[in-house]
Amino acid sequence: MILKSLFLFFISCVLILGLTANSNITQASVTTNDLHLPLTPKYSSDRTKKVTHVLVHFISNAGKNPNEPYNVNSIYNIFLDYGFSTHYMIGRSGEIYKLVDEERVAFHAGKGSLSRFSGYKNNLNDYSIGIELLAIGTRNEMMSMISSQAYDSVSSSDIGYTDAQYRSLNRLLDGILNRHPLVKRNKNHILGHEEYAPGRKPDPGKLFAWARVDFTQKHYVREGDTLWEIAQKYGVTIDSIALLNTIDPNKYLQIGQKLIIPATYKVLSGDTLWEIAKKYGVSIETLTNLNNLNPKDFLQVGQRLKIPSGTTTYRVKSGDTLWRIAQKYHVSIDTIVKVNHLDPNAYLQIGQNLLIPQ
Repeated sequence: MILKSLFLFFISCVLILGLTANSNITQASVTTNDLHLPLTPKYSSDRTKKVTHVLVHFISNAGKNPNEPYNVNSIYNIFLDYGFSTHYMIGRSGEIYKLVDEERVAFHAGKGSLSRFSGYKNNLNDYSIGIELLAIGTRNEMMSMISSQAYDSVSSSDIGYTDAQYRSLNRLLDGILNRHPLVKRNKNHILGHEEYAPGRKPDPGKLFAWARVDFTQKHYVREGDTLWEIAQKYGVTIDSIALLNTIDPNKYLQIGQKLIIPATYKVLSGDTLWEIAKKYGVSIETLTNLNNLNPKDFLQVGQRLKIPSGTTTYRVKSGDTLWRIAQKYHVSIDTIVKVNHLDPNAYLQIGQNLLIPQ
């Protein structure tokens, strides 16, 4: 009887550990559709370097079929025919396809260089994970790939990116950064193909909204944590954490509580406001307002700048009010006011752009 009880206890522990492990896997991954490329040297190779970067691209079959540019089978055949590859592909409805395992090197970056990573010239494949989004850029960006006639045949709804793609990209990045801690959640480590190969590659292009990419940090409260200590750790203010998480800064935190930490950028030697604004897809005015800066001031190396991240841009229309916009996006009026440095009593202007936290 004692042996039986011990056996049942052992089995219960194994089941609990198994369930816990599966739960952790679920939290750190997303559902993907298997679209693996052949496991041959033509499409991938063994990875010997640590992953430090993510490279974002666009792809379509608009050149051959502008009326159906996102047929997945046709795009898969492009990879087969041309001998290049990627780790993931995100469809128009947000579906995620896996083509190459992260443990292998995919051939997506080609020739290029990064000014802050001198050892990565022409070999970023070895250090990166590639993500292709099914999308079509501007006319100028596409002219090296398709004819003017073909571009004019593409439906306007097929130009640019979808909300579902941004959501899936952010979920995918969460998992990648969890598995590869050397990939930092900033624009020096998560970048577009055009930044690695300027003049050669235009993707993801001007229509891709980097401000929709989530560069915020996630912090899970541990025993002894305080908002002051967390704010110091990430170089942000207590008020900014409280605002983003809609919590009372004077109340105790709960162990295991998830806090979203505002996105920040640490200024490096040679950085300018113009370059940082361009990296993150925001205006210089947005950066200066958010950080209470004078646009003529010099940046200091090590200075931390708040970055509007994971936001969408809303253009004010006739009849709009802050209350209606807040209701539409399920955020508070106070949040919109503070993020955009608005006077809550002033009228909105038609055509005015507002940043809306997601």
